[in-house]
Amino acid sequence: MDQREAAVSVRAAYKRFNPAAVVLRGLNMTVLEGTIYGLLGPSGCGKTTLLRCILGRTQLDAGEIYVKAKELRNIGYMPQELALYQDLTIAETFNFYGRLFGMHWSKIEDRGLDLLKFLDLPESDRFIGHLSGGQVRRTSFAIALLHDPQLLILDEPTAGVDPILSASIWERLLRMAVTQRKTIIITTHYIEEARQAHTIGLMRHGVLLAEETPQQLMAHQNCSNLEQAFL
Repeated sequence: MDQREAAVSVRAAYKRFNPAAVVLRGLNMTVLEGTIYGLLGPSGCGKTTLLRCILGRTQLDAGEIYVKAKELRNIGYMPQELALYQDLTIAETFNFYGRLFGMHWSKIEDRGLDLLKFLDLPESDRFIGHLSGGQVRRTSFAIALLHDPQLLILDEPTAGVDPILSASIWERLLRMAVTQRKTIIITTHYIEEARQAHTIGLMRHGVLLAEETPQQLMAHQNCSNLEQAFL
């Protein structure tokens, strides 16, 4: 695959944290521009480490990673762990991150209002420390979307989200990919929802066993649904 067609390309990625904990084992991955890439795999297979390496937060021991988005303000990241300031309101949190991304105050306010409604969040004067766990996760998701980045990396964005909102999230992500050429890498434990992704990367023990469309993956495994192919 020509790297110029890719938003993200990972080649021969190797990472270990100690001699007994090899997390990535020569992994190869290609994420095309304007697509949703569903990264599936059991807990502990290396998904989060791979995402952190793509972001540059964790360094590979060997291999290389190409990311077309050269500036951090062109990347949005929703981590699995919750790490927002408890003593800030939602509005203050948006302002804090928005200014880090170089956004104008008025743009932060407009985007914030849209995201509050989209993600069913409470009033913006609510303190982060007073939110439920699900609301904090959705606020973290909103921050990833706030600055309208070209590359979105989302680690379990629909965890704990009700089916109606989850469907709305996928609808918006698909629209962003198709109409705005955004590139989205998403991990999820809800296997069947990943059927909406353009490409599925099936990860086991630090390598990708398959990198295909959902339809190709199910056909090759002779399965009628994605969950059977995953198992």
